[in-house]
Amino acid sequence: MSEKPEFSRPMALRRIGGQETAVTVEATEQECAAIARRLGLPKITLFRCRYLLKADRHSVVEAEGALAVHYTQTCVVSLENFEDVLAGAFNIRFVPSERFVEPEEPDLDAIDEIPYEGQDIDLGEAAVEQFALDLDPYPHAPEIDLPEGLVLSEEEAEKLLEEGEQDEKQNPFAALSRLKPGKA
Repeated sequence: MSEKPEFSRPMALRRIGGQETAVTVEATEQECAAIARRLGLPKITLFRCRYLLKADRHSVVEAEGALAVHYTQTCVVSLENFEDVLAGAFNIRFVPSERFVEPEEPDLDAIDEIPYEGQDIDLGEAAVEQFALDLDPYPHAPEIDLPEGLVLSEEEAEKLLEEGEQDEKQNPFAALSRLKPGKA
């Protein structure tokens, strides 16, 4: 038997019909503290998610979520804590575990599917998982200037990738030469 998550809000499938059902889940102070511990954050003061749910005749539940979180995180540059807010929308699909198929290759454009067993879906745990995905892995306070070259823009990263591909086309051993001691 699996351990109950720190923020569990089960929703019975029978309460979700073919029409949209609106549900809001909000963590208590103790649940916020437990979520913060789990995600390695100093503090969460608000954790709320509003859902619009709609079930089909195969017990697949389409969920549109609007997540709002007020939390504290640690700056990777100054190592000082700073407050931040996340407000975002997401779409997920709850699928009965017997119908769930793990894709062989991830499709970043597809709606995430969450398998469930029984007659309940867990809206709280789904919101925590979405928040964890949305967290910046290298958070920095807004007033902190990042050292040059620490973070690349998307354009800079694509340019470096293209340059690397051109080097390898010109010389198939270019990548190996970078591995020699004293070469970077």
